[in-house]
Amino acid sequence: MPGHDLLAFTDQLGLATSAAPAAPADRELHLVLFRLGREEYGVPITLVREIVRVQDVTRVPHAPAQIRGVMNLRGRILPVVEIRGRLGLEPAVLTQESRVVVVEVQKRTLGLLVDAVAQVTRISERLIVSPPEEVRSAGAEAVTGVARLGDRLLILLDLARLLGADGIDSSSPTAP
Repeated sequence: MPGHDLLAFTDQLGLATSAAPAAPADRELHLVLFRLGREEYGVPITLVREIVRVQDVTRVPHAPAQIRGVMNLRGRILPVVEIRGRLGLEPAVLTQESRVVVVEVQKRTLGLLVDAVAQVTRISERLIVSPPEEVRSAGAEAVTGVARLGDRLLILLDLARLLGADGIDSSSPTAP
């Protein structure tokens, strides 16, 4: 009987579905996105304390090259790091869009000088791929992945690795 076959099929389908393991939950990353040059980068929002306009940055004599200087943030002296050099980019030219992303990395609070903050977003971990071996360099260990966000590509950074083991010294080894 044709109806009987349909019911049997439906029963078997129900058994197969209930016996199938549940699909793992799609994990999302909550990121702060910023621009350096024409590229967009993302860091976990859990590391970001705040985003502020660039104020007067005071140069510090004999500071490492990637330290742009220090700034007064509500009475606290905040080191401002120019991460562009660590990523092989030219030094920043300050504009109206330039910002300091205040982060906490390895129990240190410091500011990252960026060209602009793009947005705060969530992306699925499924969208992230490891960077191809052909484009990796000695300093690229801080790039944890690349994600497609609409028609844009987003470079994900590990700030602990980017900033080095001590947080700011480029001559020190990077974290494993």
